[in-house]
Amino acid sequence: MDDPQVNDILNFSRRQFLHGAGALTAGLVLGGAPKLGRLGLALPRAQTGAAIDVTAAPFGARGDGVSNDRAAFQAAITAAIQQRQPLWVPPPASFYRLELDNANPQLDVPGDLAIVGAGRATTLLRFTVAGPQAGATYSGFTIHNGVHFQIADLRLEEDAAPEGYALHGFNFQSGPADHQCLIEAVDADGFTHVAMAGSSGSGDSRGELFLAIRDCDFSPRTECCVAFWTAETGHKRLHVYDSYFHDNVSNHLVYCHPHNSVHIENTRFDGTPNWSFHLQGSAISGEPEYQRFIGCWFGPNVGRGIITHGGPTTHPRPEIVNCLFECSNAIQIRSDVLIDGCYFTNNRDAQSNSAFVAAIENEPWAVTMRNSIFAPKRDVLPYVDLRLADVTATIANCQFYHQGSGSILALGKAAGNVATISNCLFYVRPDNGSQATSIEVDDGQTTIANCRFHGRAPGDRAIIHCQRSSGTLSDGAALHIDGCTFQSVTGGGLLYVVDGPGNSWRGRVSGGNNRINNWQSGSPMLTVNVPQAPFYARLLPVAGPAPLGLPAAPTTVISSNYDAYSITSPGEISALHWWSEDGNADPLFSGAISLSATTPFALLSGGNIRLAGGAARHDVAAGQTIRLTYDSSQGFWSEG
Repeated sequence: MDDPQVNDILNFSRRQFLHGAGALTAGLVLGGAPKLGRLGLALPRAQTGAAIDVTAAPFGARGDGVSNDRAAFQAAITAAIQQRQPLWVPPPASFYRLELDNANPQLDVPGDLAIVGAGRATTLLRFTVAGPQAGATYSGFTIHNGVHFQIADLRLEEDAAPEGYALHGFNFQSGPADHQCLIEAVDADGFTHVAMAGSSGSGDSRGELFLAIRDCDFSPRTECCVAFWTAETGHKRLHVYDSYFHDNVSNHLVYCHPHNSVHIENTRFDGTPNWSFHLQGSAISGEPEYQRFIGCWFGPNVGRGIITHGGPTTHPRPEIVNCLFECSNAIQIRSDVLIDGCYFTNNRDAQSNSAFVAAIENEPWAVTMRNSIFAPKRDVLPYVDLRLADVTATIANCQFYHQGSGSILALGKAAGNVATISNCLFYVRPDNGSQATSIEVDDGQTTIANCRFHGRAPGDRAIIHCQRSSGTLSDGAALHIDGCTFQSVTGGGLLYVVDGPGNSWRGRVSGGNNRINNWQSGSPMLTVNVPQAPFYARLLPVAGPAPLGLPAAPTTVISSNYDAYSITSPGEISALHWWSEDGNADPLFSGAISLSATTPFALLSGGNIRLAGGAARHDVAAGQTIRLTYDSSQGFWSEG
C-alpha cells in the first residue's frame, strides 16, 4: 500500500494520493474524508511550453463538429505521455468529433497522462462509432493497467446510441499493477458505462485501481455511471465526492463488488429503475477496508437506494451516515450495517410502498440504526422490515412519523433474533386518516426501552403486536417493555397477541416503569387472538407514589402506573382494575401496590380481591396502609 510509486507528470506519491483521496481505514469520519484539493493536488493547467496542445501542429485537432479528430487526439496523447506533459484541450469552435471504428476502437492511454480542458461548458468531446461490430466494446478512453490518469474540465458525449455493442466513456484495464486515477469536473452523457473497470486483464488482475471522482455529472445510456468488477481475491477503491449520478434507462447507477473499498460523499443519485449503489455479493466477499456513504442524497426517481454486500464474510459493515432518502427501498440489508443520522421520506404520489430499510438475505448479521428520522408522505409497509432469522438489531434515538396505514417496525422471526429499541419516538396521526401498528414482534428476544408512543393504532389491533407468522414460537421468545410512555392514544389497543398451538406468548411479556397518559381509545388495551390458556404478562409498576389520589368505588380503576396510592374518598372496593374499567388490561400487570387511607375505606372479597384468611371484608382506617399483590397468571389481588 505504501510503495513509493511516483506519477511522473504530477510528481506525487501513491501515499499522498491515498491520503488525499480520503482512504482512511480506521473508524468513521463524520466530517468526511479529506479531498485531494486539501493537499493542493490539482491538475496542471496549460502554460506556454508546458503542455501538449491537441489543436497545435503536428496534431491539428479542428473541433469543428464535422472533422474526425480521433487521430489527432491519439497522436497528442502519445506525445504527452512520451514528453511527460499534460494534454491541453482548448475550447473548440463547435465540438471535437471523435469517430471510433473496428480498427481504432478507443483512444489508447498506455502511460501516465493528465488531460485538461477549458471547462465542461466549453470543451465538448463527442464520440461515435462507424460500422460497429455486434458484441464489440469501444471506449472513449482505455487506460492501461498501472497507468496514473487524470482528466478534468470537459464534457464527454456519445451520439452512437449503441445497441448490441458497448461504448464506454472510460475503460480502466485490470492487471497486476496498482494505479491511481482522478476524474474531476467532467460531465458525461450517454455511453454504456461512463466508467468501467473490468475484473479480467493481464497477470493475476489483482492490481488495485484507486479511482477518485470529484465534482462530476454522469448520466449513462443503459448501464452504469460506474461499474467496478473485481477478481474475488482482488481489491479496488472508489471515492466519489460532490457529484451527481442520474438518469439511467435500465440498470444501476453504481455497481461494485463487495470486496472493494468505497467512500461516497456529498453525492446525488436519482433516476434509475434499479439500484443507486449495488454492492454485489459473490462467493468470496473479501475484506474491504471501508464502505462509507456520507451526506448523500437518493432522489424520488430511484427504484432502490443501497444494497449491502452478501457472502460468507460481512466485515467491515457499510456505514451510511447523514444521508437523505426520498425513495422507498432505500436500504436493503444482507450484511452488518450502520445507519446513522439519516432521513427517510417519499412523495405523496410515490409508486412504491416498500420498506425503507429491509432485510433480504444472508443472515446472520447485525444492523445498528440510530439518530434517524422516518417521515414518509404516503404509506410505507413497514418502515423497517427485519423479518429474517438470526438478525441482531439495535435501533436507538430514532423518530418515526406515520400518517397512513400499515406498520412501522417489523422484527425477526426466529429464535436467534435479538432486537433492542431504545429512546425512540413513534408518532401516528391521531385522527381517522391514519392508523398504524408501531412494532411487530414475530419471534426472538425484543427489548423496547424508554420509547414514546403517540396517536392511533388500528381499531381492532394495537400499538405493539406479538405474533408468529409460521412454525412454532421458540422457547426463548420474549418481549421486554420498560420505561415507555403511551401518550394520547386515540385508537386501538396497547398489545395485540396472536396465539396458536405451540405459539403462546403467555408469560413472555415483561418489563416495568411504563406510563399511560391521556388514554383516549375505546378499544381493549389487550387483545389475545385464539388464546391457548389464560393470558398474562409481567409489567411491573413505577416505584413511587402516584401524583393523584384514587377515589374508592366498587370497581376502582388504577388509571396510572405507580405502586403507591392514596384513597381519597370513603367507599367499598370489591374489584381493582388496572388501566381499564372492564379489567381487560389486568393480565398485563404484575406486582404489588400500596393503598393508604386518607379517609376510611373497605376491601371486599368477591370480585378480583382475595383477603387473608378468606375474610369477606377488610376495613382500612384513616392513616393505615394495606399492601396488595396481583398475580397476573391467576387474575386476582391478595393481601401481603
